Amino acid sequence: MRRPKSAAVSPAADLQARLRAAYPDARCALDHTDPFQLVVATILSAQCTDARVNLTTPALFARFPDAAALASARQAEVEALVRSTGFYRNKAKALIGLGQALLARHGGRVPSDPAELAALPGVGQKTANVVLANAFGVPALAVDTHIFRVARRLGLSKAPTPEKVEADLCRTFPREDWIELHHQLIFHGRRTCDARRPDCAVCPLWDLCPAGQGKIKDPHLGVKLAVDRSQPPGFSPRASDLGPQAAGGPRRIVSLVPSVTELLVQWGLAARLVGRTRYCIEPKWIRNTVPMVGGTKDPDLDRIRDLAPELVILEKDENPKSAAEALTALGIPWLALEVRTLKGAAAELRRLGLAVGAAEAGEARAAALEARLKGRRRKGPRTLALIWKDPWMSAGPDTYLGDLVRTAGLAPIGPDGYPVLEEATLEALAPQVVLLPTEPYRFNRRHAAELQRRFPEATVHLVDGQALTWYLSRTEEGLDLLSGLT
Repeated sequence: MRRPKSAAVSPAADLQARLRAAYPDARCALDHTDPFQLVVATILSAQCTDARVNLTTPALFARFPDAAALASARQAEVEALVRSTGFYRNKAKALIGLGQALLARHGGRVPSDPAELAALPGVGQKTANVVLANAFGVPALAVDTHIFRVARRLGLSKAPTPEKVEADLCRTFPREDWIELHHQLIFHGRRTCDARRPDCAVCPLWDLCPAGQGKIKDPHLGVKLAVDRSQPPGFSPRASDLGPQAAGGPRRIVSLVPSVTELLVQWGLAARLVGRTRYCIEPKWIRNTVPMVGGTKDPDLDRIRDLAPELVILEKDENPKSAAEALTALGIPWLALEVRTLKGAAAELRRLGLAVGAAEAGEARAAALEARLKGRRRKGPRTLALIWKDPWMSAGPDTYLGDLVRTAGLAPIGPDGYPVLEEATLEALAPQVVLLPTEPYRFNRRHAAELQRRFPEATVHLVDGQALTWYLSRTEEGLDLLSGLT
């Protein structure tokens, strides 16, 4: 008896099955606890990264926890809280209007009706779809820049606008899959199908992608991608018209510096990372995709050797000299950065860019940082940046954090380096501002209250430690954060 043939899997089903396998953690990247927080965060995400929004919203929601509070807010106060997300005047106006509209029309609650939601100030169809899907579970497929790019590269749509691409996707995929597909395509666009350097060589959808196979011009870049799929994972595509750096740089990289690991992902080089330390935890998905090679002070050299890296990246203050010496003995190339000032950070961005084949990205980031360093710096209040407790330790004026404080308009105080502060020394410093970053020590509100009692005339700030201490990948965030305190 002949067995019946199994039903053929449709191309759409095959594509989504691969996306499920590649991105099992796909979800909304905007932090929120209720529909109100999500609609606010989505409005702020316009022309801004989700990571920046997630750094901004905690303070905003602490001050304006609901629609009623936002409806009565002063424009200037909201502007100050959302300034770092860009277009802050328009966004502040939209948020206040949102609060007023929710209060007047919906009793302060975010409506789940699509038409009512889209009619709110600052919302519109795209934001409404995001909120409907993630807050209410209503099938919707908002098309952002990532989905627009990926869908056109995959040949899922040839439409020239996000609205028409959305319509094409909704016709192609079952309605019950829209929410999941929305997040999967965004994750694919961020992690693999980068705007300028799509990692076609390791793409799980390559054989379904006419742009990746060079059958059509890349709709985003306007050139044909030439990819050698015979090469091992870690190779980036070679697009002849993208410039000489497109194919350059090491193909297997181990990073022993948390902020550099994050920076390489920002530069679209995630597929080249083959090893990281246990403290390289951003972006979060990297913990499940890139092998761990010990800590920053005690890297597992045997594990690094087995990974056969073409380059290991260190930082002179963060990693021990003995690690570099051991790598030399093993015949493994390494690069040691040194970041102690913001001017030095700009120089190291360029050096790192050249070393990893991302010279354009390094130059762009460095030039933008240097532009922020121009102009006269006013001398602000005496500021003490603490980095540890029991014993107390601070970051001195000659450190990266000290220079970040100075550049932001504050006056760093204390001994140079990272000294231990005796109680008498701490008291004698008499700071006007005390910074308590959440890392490397996990300072919390209890510690802030303790320092406030000790220095009643000072202003004590509990601040995001990664923004202040993750040089290169978050230098701009650190400047934004500290500038908002002055």
